[in-house]
Amino acid sequence: MKRLRIQYDAVYYTHGRAKGTPKAITLKEQFRNFSKFGDTKSDGKMMTLSQADKWFKQAKVIDGKTITTTDTAITFNKFKTKKITFTEFEKYLDEISKSKKVDAGSIRNKLKDCGAPGTSGTTVGTGS
Repeated sequence: MKRLRIQYDAVYYTHGRAKGTPKAITLKEQFRNFSKFGDTKSDGKMMTLSQADKWFKQAKVIDGKTITTTDTAITFNKFKTKKITFTEFEKYLDEISKSKKVDAGSIRNKLKDCGAPGTSGTTVGTGS
């Protein structure tokens, strides 16, 4: 059984390796994590635009200048569906990087390295 320990937004697996040795997380694992975040019914195989935008914001891919939520929406809507698979997501990343003239590898690295989905930086509403 694997025990998961999150420390400073890095994922560490302690089973079968030296304690504290980081295991690099893949883009596909991050896709699964973010596609499940905020959706209790998700199996991690499909992602919505809002989940992708949340991931992009956390990874600082959406910066409000080079890449905006308008850019991500236009590109996402080219797929003519409300949810995309990981394979489609990779095409989505290529489309965005091509249209915005940003290195696709750089975007992928930011998405892989941004840590687990979190709620830091989100707005908390006040009950009225």
